[in-house]
Amino acid sequence: MVRFTALFLLLLIMGCASHDDLSSSIDTHSARIAPHLNWQSDDYNLIEVPQIEDIFYLNDDSAQHFLSYYHARENKDIKGHVRLAEYLGDFLSGFTYRGDTYNADLAAIEQAGNCLSLAILTKAYASLVGLKVEYRKVNSEPVYSRENGIMTMSSHVQTHVHAPAQLDNKKLDIYFSKIIIDYFPASRGVKGGRVSDEDFVSMYYQNLAAKALVDDDLDRAYSLLSAALQISPNNIETLNTLAVLHKKSGMPDVAESIYRHTLQHTKGSVSILSNYVILLNESNRHAEAALYEDKYLEIEDDNPFNWHDLANQAYTRENYWKALYLYKKSADMAPYLHENFLVKQRLIIN
Repeated sequence: MVRFTALFLLLLIMGCASHDDLSSSIDTHSARIAPHLNWQSDDYNLIEVPQIEDIFYLNDDSAQHFLSYYHARENKDIKGHVRLAEYLGDFLSGFTYRGDTYNADLAAIEQAGNCLSLAILTKAYASLVGLKVEYRKVNSEPVYSRENGIMTMSSHVQTHVHAPAQLDNKKLDIYFSKIIIDYFPASRGVKGGRVSDEDFVSMYYQNLAAKALVDDDLDRAYSLLSAALQISPNNIETLNTLAVLHKKSGMPDVAESIYRHTLQHTKGSVSILSNYVILLNESNRHAEAALYEDKYLEIEDDNPFNWHDLANQAYTRENYWKALYLYKKSADMAPYLHENFLVKQRLIIN
């Protein structure tokens, strides 16, 4: 997954996601607890950032337009989750895709934004009529962007909108149905795990923080990451972005402490391990960097594209046995990826 030189630090941003419930579902006091990391810093000035309720707010006109459609007499025989999907289908006909992450209100007004903006809007509409929304990660070929020493890598999440449970009185069985709304369907996507409420909100703040980092607005980046960590203190990608912020601010020792804590107390991620290896190599600690490169094999990652990219790196370094292992790991997850098959065959032949 690391298609960059040592000059680029990797950040994960979400191109598309959704959310189960609004701010009432986020309990900051019961968020997952990990060994304590003192991430607070006096080196940045806290500024005002969006609150959770701001993310999903809809103005009265936007809300009423949707409700009028949803409750229209001609739509009463259409199941609620299907009505929502059809409303969004009409809405998307005039939607302009941009790289910006908007809240629900701005996405509705501007009819623009990225996939995450659309998913936030979907949840805002669903909440107006009591529809449950879930979301799952979809592993697809990542899209990379390099700017100002930062590489952002977009990921993808699928929205699942549930219909209310229905009771079959004759059989006393309860039936559930749902519709999957995918704003950026990938022909070669591989289903990943479910994303929690807390981690979803963190994704929103991560997107904004990544943009602030690219713009060198370090106080804003820190303030956004602070909001994210209050909600989900163990979110790996939020901690990764925080470490990048400190490194960019000329505090590599603080960045290293965050990398080491995250690698020791979480399942880790390709991006955080890659960034730590970069830091070690830039500090001329090449032996340590080599040791940490071997830890890629210990990371729990269900994205076959990650392993394929790591295999490419090993192959470039002529570490063919490691490359073969990594190609096989990727192929086991997604045997239909022709890249894996072709390179694996070449390695076996050689």
